[in-house]
Amino acid sequence: MSDSGPTSAAHNAGDGDDEIAEVDPEGSYCRYKEPVGKGRFKTVFKAFNSQIGIDVAWSKVSAESNHLSQDQLHSVAKDMMTGLELDHPNIIKCFRCWEDEEHGCINLITELFTSGNLRQYRNMHKHLDLKAVKRMAKQILRGLQYLHGMMPSVTHGDLRCDKIYVNGHSGEIKIGDLGLATLLPYRWEDHEGHKAAFDTSVDVFAFGLCMLELITLKQLDPQHCSNWPELLADVADDEARAFIAKCLGPAEQRPTAEQLLADPFFAVRKEKQLTDNPEHSASAKSLPGLPLEGERGGGERRPTGDVEAEVGAGEAAIAVGRLKGEDYEFVFSAKTVEGKLHFQLTMLGVTKPGEENQLKRDIEFVFDPETDTADSLAGELSQQFNLSPTDTEICAAALKEYLAKELGSELND
Repeated sequence: MSDSGPTSAAHNAGDGDDEIAEVDPEGSYCRYKEPVGKGRFKTVFKAFNSQIGIDVAWSKVSAESNHLSQDQLHSVAKDMMTGLELDHPNIIKCFRCWEDEEHGCINLITELFTSGNLRQYRNMHKHLDLKAVKRMAKQILRGLQYLHGMMPSVTHGDLRCDKIYVNGHSGEIKIGDLGLATLLPYRWEDHEGHKAAFDTSVDVFAFGLCMLELITLKQLDPQHCSNWPELLADVADDEARAFIAKCLGPAEQRPTAEQLLADPFFAVRKEKQLTDNPEHSASAKSLPGLPLEGERGGGERRPTGDVEAEVGAGEAAIAVGRLKGEDYEFVFSAKTVEGKLHFQLTMLGVTKPGEENQLKRDIEFVFDPETDTADSLAGELSQQFNLSPTDTEICAAALKEYLAKELGSELND
């Protein structure tokens, strides 16, 4: 069985009959007894954060089963703890990591996903459009761009489709299992058996294999991938084949994750542009969430008014969506400009008794049918403006409700 990460727990945990087997040293997390996933290096359990009331994944890496000395266990723990410092929408969120010397293991608590890893998800959905593969690829690359751009850079080192996790209802993709590459018995090799330098280029090679697996449905791992040239030759789409070939080329010639994000492969093809009725584009309706452009795409969100100055006669206005949360009321509106949806979000502070001035924040972004979701946008807003968990959910719900009503998208499933 492949390494089961944060997602697998959601599929296998029992309902109400789990026995609590362990509590973390600080008393916040309760681990249930029965494992819900097991891989080469770790065993995964479902757990619960009793402080804020959410399900999480609790993974254990055993020194005995992995034949690790005390020093090796320390080294692995140090690498795994790197995940605690990471904060990006396309990287699995790690809440806690500690070494248990008494029991000879490392404990890692992460967020819980819902739809398994990317390999499982792809095998469940055999008929996947290339547009969906592109959307997944961009999210993986954004995660790698973040890791590789850190100082010093962070290399995943064991990136595979079963190390990438999916929220199927939103299309959200996240890279997981950082730090476990230390446990590999050997480093990466190319298809001719040559040892590869252990730097960020190995992640680009692995990403290329993930793309090839998503398109061909043939399981590929960096350590066992001697047949990738034959599989690449069978890729029917010329642009996809050329893009993957760049990733799988010699290490010194491989593009960076940042360069790959700017590759023409991700340009929207003519046949996939918005239709004559841009408010009801088939591309927009096919996606399970709200993609956006702006902060995640590398640019700053502009002050209110910039879009309004661009909107003129003949541009269609779309109705406003509005939901009230604990601390903010979220008001969404959008207009089509040259076939693209330009959204404006106004966050109105909920006034309390005795308060006279109402806080108001205005944010603008562009709807991009290839990337991002309502849930991930709400997560970004939550981090930037310190939203409560309730307001974060309300913000995402407002976006989904808006698109479900105006664009016919089925976002609330």
